[in-house]
Amino acid sequence: MGTRSTSVTGINAVDMSLTRQQRRWLVGIIALAGILRLVWVLYATREPVSLAISGDTYAYYHYGQELAGGRGYINIINGQPTAYYPIGYPAILAVLFWIVQHTPIPDNLALAGTLLNSALGTASVGLIFVIARRLFGTRTGLVAAGIVAVVPGLIFYVATLQLETAFIFLVLGAIAVLVRHDWSTGPPSRARLAAFGALLGLSALVRPFSVPLLAGLDVAVLLTGVGWRRAAGAVGWAALAMVVVVAPWTIRNLVVMDAFVPFSTNAGDTLCIDRSVDATGTFRWATHDGCVTGEGIPPEEYEVHQNAANTRVALDFIRDHPGKELELIPKRAWYMMKHDHDGLAAVEGGDNNPFLGDRVRTVLARTADWFFYALVALSLVGLPGFFRRRRPDRVLVFAALMTLFAVPLMLWGNTRFHVPMLPLMAVAAAIPLTRAWTAPKKASVEAVNQQEPVPV
Repeated sequence: MGTRSTSVTGINAVDMSLTRQQRRWLVGIIALAGILRLVWVLYATREPVSLAISGDTYAYYHYGQELAGGRGYINIINGQPTAYYPIGYPAILAVLFWIVQHTPIPDNLALAGTLLNSALGTASVGLIFVIARRLFGTRTGLVAAGIVAVVPGLIFYVATLQLETAFIFLVLGAIAVLVRHDWSTGPPSRARLAAFGALLGLSALVRPFSVPLLAGLDVAVLLTGVGWRRAAGAVGWAALAMVVVVAPWTIRNLVVMDAFVPFSTNAGDTLCIDRSVDATGTFRWATHDGCVTGEGIPPEEYEVHQNAANTRVALDFIRDHPGKELELIPKRAWYMMKHDHDGLAAVEGGDNNPFLGDRVRTVLARTADWFFYALVALSLVGLPGFFRRRRPDRVLVFAALMTLFAVPLMLWGNTRFHVPMLPLMAVAAAIPLTRAWTAPKKASVEAVNQQEPVPV
């Protein structure tokens, strides 16, 4: 499976044609990804029971139905307009649910949602191929896609109405738009930057963790040698497109909640959870050391008030306890990377809705965890590959990976937070695996070439 490449001003431009064998590999990998996800969805999908039992899954499911029914985005508990959860994923579900309810498609909304996840997860395998191939060649692209196709943690999540699968698809789509640009010619065009910004805006409406990818774009453009002014202009075009996408939701919040809320009102709670002198790095309810619960606040004001107040509490804690904050960061990293079977807990509602047998659950969890640990080790080995030849597109993808790792460290340690990193970790892991794959072939060819000719 060879890949031809030519050097253009010091940057490798990969020949985008695929051989017949490479196409077969790619089709097989994507088919495998789709089959694994479809089988798991059909087996493991369960309708979320309640907010108390199913948590965020039920909230997305409920709000998707409310929006599809034209009833608006109204808080489950107090009946007031809400922005506690970002609008992105409930809106995606709302469009899907509306289609299901107004067509002959069977009205199994939970299954429809997870089937959509299955499709998005399978498409993400294709996007990883595009990204890894552009950066490191076709072999690496196929290996990276093969890894993403079978990562247990990614497969587990498609059977839940959690936002991870949709978020990954949108982030990878945004990255793919940029890496498909020929960076040897300078910064991307305004149209490409706008497409990137629009996809970034959509991903941020699902989960705002992706917004700092703009900084990665800035670094990549600077590496083309155009200077700070043009780099700032490129970032500005992307940011403008992102603002255009986010603006309708922000305006809605300004009108109905009388507050500037670009994404959600849960930032304050999320920041306050792990900021106290007895914090441990992982989850607990934000009811400690001055965190505001909204008690005594009018229902129509409590979300905005609580968000602002808890944000202030968190920032004050960082200012007053910098040593404790630094101590908590590695603890959050530990809890975030501790294991990769959180998707199993998600499909079963924690311990509230178990349907897997104990043996099946144990085998699946251990398989997921050991696969994850191997992926972490291989990706660490492969990370230096992003800096060979100082290619802007490689640095951009490395920056995206580091962004998805670093942002949760500013919050609290949650194993869910590492899930969006998995596809980009697969790109890094594919680098040493590709070398190991091709080394024996190269050695064999060299040995043949070095043989003395046999006299006739």
